[in-house]
Amino acid sequence: MADDDKKSGVVASATEGNADLLTAPKVPPRFADESFKLFSKVQVDDPTPEEALRIKRKLIWRIIPFLCVGYHLMYVDKQTLGSSAILGILKDNHLNATQYNWLSSIFYFGYLLAEWPQNWALQRFPVGKWLAANLMLWGGIVLLHIPCRNFAGLFVVRFFLGTAEACIVPAFLLTLAMFFTYQEQSWLMPIMWASGNSSPITSGLLSYGVLWIKTGGFEPWKWFMVITGGITILFGASVWFFFPDSPLSARFLSPEDRARAVLRIKENHSGIEHKRFKRYQFIEAIKDPKTWMFFLHAWSQEMANGVTNQYSLIIKSFGFSTLQTTLLGCVTGLVSLFSLAFAAVFLNRTRDCRAWISVAAYVPAAIANILLMALPWSNRWGLVTGIWLRSTAGIPYAVVMIWASNNSAGHTKKTTVIALYHVGYGLGNILSPQLFVPGWAPRYYATWGIILGLACILPTIDILVLRWYLVRENRRRDKLEAASQVAHRGIVEAVDADGTKTQTIVSNNQLDLTDRENLEFRYVL
Repeated sequence: MADDDKKSGVVASATEGNADLLTAPKVPPRFADESFKLFSKVQVDDPTPEEALRIKRKLIWRIIPFLCVGYHLMYVDKQTLGSSAILGILKDNHLNATQYNWLSSIFYFGYLLAEWPQNWALQRFPVGKWLAANLMLWGGIVLLHIPCRNFAGLFVVRFFLGTAEACIVPAFLLTLAMFFTYQEQSWLMPIMWASGNSSPITSGLLSYGVLWIKTGGFEPWKWFMVITGGITILFGASVWFFFPDSPLSARFLSPEDRARAVLRIKENHSGIEHKRFKRYQFIEAIKDPKTWMFFLHAWSQEMANGVTNQYSLIIKSFGFSTLQTTLLGCVTGLVSLFSLAFAAVFLNRTRDCRAWISVAAYVPAAIANILLMALPWSNRWGLVTGIWLRSTAGIPYAVVMIWASNNSAGHTKKTTVIALYHVGYGLGNILSPQLFVPGWAPRYYATWGIILGLACILPTIDILVLRWYLVRENRRRDKLEAASQVAHRGIVEAVDADGTKTQTIVSNNQLDLTDRENLEFRYVL
């Protein structure tokens, strides 16, 4: 590639002599990626390895702690119902088993209905500010559990809690996509998910602690809500003031380093963000087969997530006391923490292994379901081990979720794919609590059998088919590249007030092209 192609901003003016650009992509300035505006003002070369490493370290220290804390609080808050189940919320709100299951499902009805509006807002408004507003709203809704006295009150509160959460994970995914390479995202995501899935440690210790608070009518579960909701509101405020919306507005970077931060991730062959909704990209996402393969994985994998709000009740049913149950629940978080940490190290040291580690993680999860069906009821330690082993299924959820984002380019298309992935996630979570039919308690043989088939075997097959599909498409693109049929540059064409056209040659990355439009794009595996 010519030296000019390595420059960030305006590469050249399009002229009649540029015959190789006759078939290049062409867009008006308003449809170009947001990075085009930055490079129109700031001219820098590609960062040196030393500069790239310096910027990467700064980004990790200034962004990843926010995402890790956010994931952790999100899971602690989402599990408030499960944690409170043994702290008195069932008795105080006069809940039976069926109503308790519906409180788990209604959360995801809210999540599902808000997914599209939330993703639309993330495209139109500053990501960091919208995230912060939803975090503070989330914390406030957690506090609204406290005055509830019956099923109807909790039903409404849980619904609105779901609408607030619908923003959080998509915002985190978009943030990763804007600041980090796909390879970096592959191991950063398990680290963040480890912080989230380790939440049973916090929930267990906090539940244990509030049991010792004696304040008359103010029950322990209410103190649990006060603590978790209050912390979330404070965290949301810190996100508002200190979390960047994108590399273009990162105040801890100089204008030149902001441009270098964008150039550092140009191997993604994807833009940073675009604030206009592009209808054709939405349609392309809907028609893309891999979109629905990712959707299927999200739905099937989450058919096991009803276990989350049942952990405490199930462990206690094995014959453990309330205090023992709160501490044994911490082990679930430890298994998640160490398994996801291992996945992060593995993915950091390998390339194109997302499918293989996801498939491997389903093996212990499958064994867990077999143990829960096969062991005698008297073997309570074996049964609780089955509960703990299920936590390895957090690996494919984290890995495949960022995999879906990485394999979608074009900002509208990416947000659509992320939204559909979480629609699948929501559907799975609506249905999964209903698998714990009161009449099947306490052994839940049918429940564990369904989870084995739908949440272990089916997603494993889906992942293998998805990898085969992506490998085949990459090989097709390699052949086109070898035949010199791939355009590496495009044109931003502006029309002046007098009708004069001005054409600027730029990298494809600045055109907000989809992965199907940009044949430079290679799907990560």
